[in-house]
Amino acid sequence: MEFTVNMQPELMMSIVWLILGGIIFAISVGFFVTLFRYRLRRRAKKVKVPKAERKPPIEYTRNRTLMQIDKCKDDLAHGRTDIRESYQSMSTIMRNFVSEITGKDVTTHTLSELQQSEDTRLSELIAKWYAPEFAMKTKADFMGDAEHAKNVVKRWK
Repeated sequence: MEFTVNMQPELMMSIVWLILGGIIFAISVGFFVTLFRYRLRRRAKKVKVPKAERKPPIEYTRNRTLMQIDKCKDDLAHGRTDIRESYQSMSTIMRNFVSEITGKDVTTHTLSELQQSEDTRLSELIAKWYAPEFAMKTKADFMGDAEHAKNVVKRWK
């Protein structure tokens, strides 16, 4: 029996499939590159700007400081702290208060640095408390000094 249709060589069929596969591969790569670029652009647009840190209202800071001073007085009155520790606590409380109100960190300033600042209210308090804060024994009136500090806090603007 004689065949009228001849078979094509195998190599001819492979080139067609190779070209078709290459085209499909190129289209796929192009699609994924486009998708990747699109996602990068969207991510770059969504960069969030950090929110500005809001300071608590001055009345909240003032009331919290007044309560801390009262707690410091109460601790001394009940013998939980000695007078030296109380003066050190008062100094820390007032430095934190001024730092929060003014926005300038004065918690690590020395007395001379505080005296060089524009506002001398804190430096006057710290200078008055300096001797009792570092002395082993003192006859200073802590309750009066605490009331004076409370008055400074109440009048601070």
